[in-house]
Amino acid sequence: MDRHEWAARTLAVRPGDRVLEIGAGHGVTASHVCAELARGPRDGAPRFVGLDRSAKMTAAAGRRNAAHVAAGLAEFRTGAFPADLASWQPFDVAYAFNVRLLWTEPAAARAAAVLLRPGGRLSVFFQLPAWSAATHREVAARAARTLAAGGLAVTADGQDETVECGYVTARTPSG
Repeated sequence: MDRHEWAARTLAVRPGDRVLEIGAGHGVTASHVCAELARGPRDGAPRFVGLDRSAKMTAAAGRRNAAHVAAGLAEFRTGAFPADLASWQPFDVAYAFNVRLLWTEPAAARAAAVLLRPGGRLSVFFQLPAWSAATHREVAARAARTLAAGGLAVTADGQDETVECGYVTARTPSG
């Protein structure tokens, strides 16, 4: 299992969820998430939205996930985060992989929280290559503080040394 598959499994999305990836990159994690979402209902709106500031990455993610895009399950958008995203439909799950902004800037965590339904989850993943256990704890603690300062309640964190990754997950208030 690679880090992208591990992250998708850690997210534990359900087939009916609406999911946002912040910093979609090449769309590798998206392909694993979309495979799960494809098992669920379709309501005409994409169940998965991948956002990246690079048009090159957005195009690469779209190519990698062409079948999901063609089926109307996924779309990839080029744009900066945070941006004017308030008009977007709310998401059940949002996640980011190696987007430092979300584990260092409370304003970014607040912006992500605005995009989530009440009780929605935000997971922030980070790579750990050559990091000591103490460094992982420090990064996870910083991410947890940032998410809490952004108005989210931290619910889980962990790491998997076999894929050299860690994460912190937080929820919005249930409403």
